[in-house]
Order: sequence, then structure tokens, then C-alpha cells
Amino acid sequence: MVRRSVSCARRSSSRPDSPGEIVIENLGASYTPFIECPNCRKFSKVGTKRCPECYEEIDENYALSSATTIVVNTLACDVANFIRSYNPFAVISLILGAGIYVSDLWISGAPRMFYATLLWPIVPVTTTSLWFYRFGKFQYGDEEFQVARHHMHRSLTIWLAILAAQIIALGISWL
Repeated sequence: MVRRSVSCARRSSSRPDSPGEIVIENLGASYTPFIECPNCRKFSKVGTKRCPECYEEIDENYALSSATTIVVNTLACDVANFIRSYNPFAVISLILGAGIYVSDLWISGAPRMFYATLLWPIVPVTTTSLWFYRFGKFQYGDEEFQVARHHMHRSLTIWLAILAAQIIALGISWL
């Protein structure tokens, strides 16, 4: 796991070449990378030459690769959790969309305000698609990353189904 810093505004006061104080920032969130021991899988600070638990020697190239993988996994999971926060709106979107559709047909005989509901799935579909563009081909994801990928597939399916239902409703009203 990567430890998120408590304060995004906090900056390291050490020299930039001090490997133990590396902080990676993305959209205001700070991530401190760790190295996963190749032997015992315990986490230690970047720059550690030997695992403090099992005393396994940690190669510098492996350390860089491990720290990068852990940060990408954590970042992908954080972004996926944010995108999943749109999913409760899917139920509201369906209910409100159906209500607007029925009221449009009852009041004016044609869907007028219903066209605006086509905009609702755009943000979730776009952000989920961007997640797959950014993290979808990452091959070294851990178990949490695989769960996040599954949730992103589910979110994309939900919002594309809502968009498809809206388009079908419009097609029915045009007939």
C-alpha cells in the first residue's frame, strides 16, 4: 500500500535527492511510494537497501519498479473509487429520466426536456473511459487494482445501458 499524506499542502523539507522523502502528487492527492520486499512482501521506505524484516537485499532497479507499481495501483484505485461515486446517481437518473419522459409525452406529446437527460451519462462514461485509457493496460495490478478494474467495467456498463435506454426511448417517441 502507499501511505497518503495527511496534508496535501505539506512538502518535504529534505533534499530532492533524498529517496526516503519522495512524494508523488496527482490532482491534489499526495502519495508516498514504498518498496515491496521481493521475499517477504513487507513494505519499506524508498531507498532501503535491505528489507528490515527478512534482511533480503533489494536491488535498486527492483526498488524503482516496485515503488512505481505500488503508486500506480494506489492512484488507479483512488481514481476508480471517485468515479464509482457517480453510480448512486444512476438510479436517480433512471427515475428522473422516466418521469421527465412521461411528463413530456403527457404535456406536449413529444420529448422536449428529455433531450437534456442525454447529458447525464456523459460525465461518468467519459471519466470511466479515461480511466481505462490511463490505467486499463497496466499489467502489474494487485488484487485491489483488479477489483477497481471490475468496478470500472461495471460503471461503464451501467452508464452505457442508461444512455442506450434513453436513445431507445427517443426512438420509440419518434415512431
